Amino acid sequence: MRRAGLICALWLALWLAQAGAEPLTLCYHYGCDRSSTIDLPADALIWMAGRLRQADNAGAERAALQDVVLAFYQIAAQTLPLAEDRGGNQEDARLLGRMDCIDHTHNLHQLLALLQSLHLLRYHQPAADAFRAPWLFNEHHAATVQDIDTGDVWVVDGWFRDFGAPPVVVPLALWKEGFSP
Repeated sequence: MRRAGLICALWLALWLAQAGAEPLTLCYHYGCDRSSTIDLPADALIWMAGRLRQADNAGAERAALQDVVLAFYQIAAQTLPLAEDRGGNQEDARLLGRMDCIDHTHNLHQLLALLQSLHLLRYHQPAADAFRAPWLFNEHHAATVQDIDTGDVWVVDGWFRDFGAPPVVVPLALWKEGFSP
């Protein structure tokens, strides 16, 4: 079985290397005010595929997704000013690379759709974006994935933390209650 997995991983690596870079549209500057297309290089996709292949259950895949999202933003920050982003919306209001929850949701949705199209997610599938508004003026959005076996929905939320930190991954019900790390 290990040999079959290795052959599959090698085939995927060759396929991704031939495919070249994968373009994605990212947005930033609050409310997707600015957007730009970045290319995820083949070597990054190979690394992401390898990291996700290490997961042997849904919990491990969610942990791998945190690493993949972190790598995704680090690659994007090589050409976009995203490294200036700070958790929440209070500390980066004047910075060019700032991102609010709408920006993060869009960007993570793009990445999750790509991962699904490449068949790299084995235990989850992208789900509808999450929304909460505990008070009329305090709405929040986030990307989600659904566990294929249990149907449980998990929020993947990069908005809470400064650039360079992995996103928060929590059950949707907990997030809807107003979760904040």
